[in-house]
Amino acid sequence: MLQKIKDLMTIRVEIDNLTKGWKEAKEGLESYKSDCKELHNELLEIKKNQKEFLAEFKDKVNETKLFNKELESEVHQFKLLKSQLQNKLIEKFEEELKNELKINTERLKNDFSKYNDMQSGINMLLQKTKSISEEISKLYDISKNIKKADFEMEKFANQLKFADNEKLELMKKIDTLERLISKLRREHV
Repeated sequence: MLQKIKDLMTIRVEIDNLTKGWKEAKEGLESYKSDCKELHNELLEIKKNQKEFLAEFKDKVNETKLFNKELESEVHQFKLLKSQLQNKLIEKFEEELKNELKINTERLKNDFSKYNDMQSGINMLLQKTKSISEEISKLYDISKNIKKADFEMEKFANQLKFADNEKLELMKKIDTLERLISKLRREHV
């Protein structure tokens, strides 16, 4: 009889330990959920910033195209002028062109540096996502080792699957963003 009581006490201690471990795992999962939400919000902000950057960049390209068309028109008109006026106007035009090109070049350099900053931000997000993925994998491995008869683990497993699916979607979006950034680099380099 005493042996049964001792066995029951031992089982009680083990159940208490498992309960404590479960609570800690649950708290960790909540923390990871919060981190995932932050990552999601940051990705949305980066996506918004990239759209704004692309819109500005397209505007700059259109301005440059319009500027080139205007240049062609001006050159044609200059050819029609007499030789003295032509030389003077061409010199003045070249000075203005150099200034405008200098300004546009500076703008493009600034836009490119912003682009590089955004790329480094994306890389940091990827590292955070990989870290979270590893932690989720660890939690998943721990959950496999707990017996189903001791606890209801279906809800926890479903939450892990949901978080994993969200992570996969985020990784796909990041891949898409990286491809877009790579494409933009190739177009503008």
